[in-house]
Amino acid sequence: MISHSLRVRLLLPILALVLVVVVALTVVLAMVEANRVRANADQSIDRQTSALQSLFAVTHSIMLERVQGSMRLLRHEADRVGNPSIGPQTRVDTRSTNDLLLGGTPQANNFALVDTVTSIAQGTATIFSRSGDDFVRIATNVKKDDGNRAIGTVLDPQGKAIAQIRKGQSFYGVVDILGNPYVTGYEPVFAGSDTSRAIGIWYVGYKTDLQALTRVIDDSRVLESGFIAVFDGKGKLRFQSKTGASLDPAKINSIVTDLPPDWVVTKQDVADWGFTLVAAYPKSDVNRVIVKQSLWISSIGLLVCALLLGLQWSLIQNRVLRPIQRLTAVAEELSVGKWNHTIAEADLKDEIGKLARAISRLSYSVRVAMEKLSKQR
Repeated sequence: MISHSLRVRLLLPILALVLVVVVALTVVLAMVEANRVRANADQSIDRQTSALQSLFAVTHSIMLERVQGSMRLLRHEADRVGNPSIGPQTRVDTRSTNDLLLGGTPQANNFALVDTVTSIAQGTATIFSRSGDDFVRIATNVKKDDGNRAIGTVLDPQGKAIAQIRKGQSFYGVVDILGNPYVTGYEPVFAGSDTSRAIGIWYVGYKTDLQALTRVIDDSRVLESGFIAVFDGKGKLRFQSKTGASLDPAKINSIVTDLPPDWVVTKQDVADWGFTLVAAYPKSDVNRVIVKQSLWISSIGLLVCALLLGLQWSLIQNRVLRPIQRLTAVAEELSVGKWNHTIAEADLKDEIGKLARAISRLSYSVRVAMEKLSKQR
């Protein structure tokens, strides 16, 4: 039977040992590969987010310098018109509010000053007038979605800018204006020496030109199905990767909000912008790489196993089985009275050589005994 074959009994332990080594090596290398993939993913995220953070910082710095220059120009042009004061009630678009006078000149629905500033410095400019606790745009070149000037709209009462203005302080930073992020400057307008209560606001700002940032984020990728996205201060998805498998904004919003356990999600605040930078990838991407790597390692291991078994088979066949087969044939011939044999294996220095020499001596002894027996007859 096969199970009683010397060849099988010699090869089975080797096969078992090789298989154990292959399995153990596959498991160990799979764990190492998993750590490597995760480390590479983390490094990729760090590298890409660091580049985006730097791009945000540089963009903010450049645009803030422009804002500060535009604010100086607006204040200078306003000073040339005259000192500010509260005017009578007036109508701006569909809203009734206090007018704001500069040297006695009404500024409600008067766009000369704001347009002069932006014709020189570009960007946008606005004059706000106080109406109760609100500040209303009475002159502006900020446009609504329909292309009309956004006069009659109010400054976000929950925003960061109005909180500073109510303290009598200026605010410079990124704010959401009618659904778009702007790098802005807001400074309170006071009547004379009374700095306890602002009667209006000077505003200048630039709609964020983030085309370079958009291109970088569009091309970003984390593993096969991951993404990089940017959310504004209100949680609105502003930018997202356009590569990989996760392109649906609804899915990205769901992942960032729900933080599913089968995803790795990292979040970073973007300084000065109020944005949140998110990088995420599914754990299945790592598992997929691990499976591929494990299959590759297993295939290599099995190939090596087959080569080792083939080599061992050849060695056993040539060094063990074939000599034993020849010695077996000699022994069988001795059993039927044939003793004139030349046993080449007797020159071997191993156990088979010892067996061959023993059989050779046995053959010689049988031959001598048979010769004596013949003479006695």
